[in-house]
Amino acid sequence: MYQRYAIYDCPEGALGAFGSAWLGSGRATVARPARYGFHATLKAPFALSEGESEARLVDAVTALAAGLSPVAFKLELARLGGFFALVPQGDTEALNRLARSCVQELEAFRAPMTAAEYERKLRPGMSAQKRENLKRWGYPYVLEDFRYHLTLTGPVPPVPPAAREAVRAELEAALPDLDAPHQITSLCLCGEDSAGQFHILQRFGLGGA
Repeated sequence: MYQRYAIYDCPEGALGAFGSAWLGSGRATVARPARYGFHATLKAPFALSEGESEARLVDAVTALAAGLSPVAFKLELARLGGFFALVPQGDTEALNRLARSCVQELEAFRAPMTAAEYERKLRPGMSAQKRENLKRWGYPYVLEDFRYHLTLTGPVPPVPPAAREAVRAELEAALPDLDAPHQITSLCLCGEDSAGQFHILQRFGLGGA
């Protein structure tokens, strides 16, 4: 039994190899995202609700994946606030639908947050909609507020400015060719162990893959 579970897009191939090497490099800037592995969140980490089990969750993810179609889109390097990530270019409607399905269809497996957990996860300046998302779905960045991203660093200090540019340059030099579209052809069920590290437990091919 794991502490928490999550549904992630975990890239394979050249992009996946890059992500694993980058987050496993030991750089100070990757310590935070390395805990979660190279991924994009489709359903944020959650503890199992009372009466549910990992086996039943596996069955539900199997059924969910079978009814979803692969999604393809190009990626680009971007800075989101204080950290760097790969984000989609162009139309994200199909990608957003896939994430919405993961959030909604597996919600019964998420244990409700306590009031203390809710207060702890609130952030200064969080919009009313994000606060409602947090209360309803356990995570603020869902549905209309979902933004797909493959996290590459933790916060990079803005001072001196050259530090951020150095990280960007290092990433640009290390990234594989991003001209070919990234394809999501599977959902990854990931689990958080007692040390707080996430692992891929099983990969579920999408129905149209």
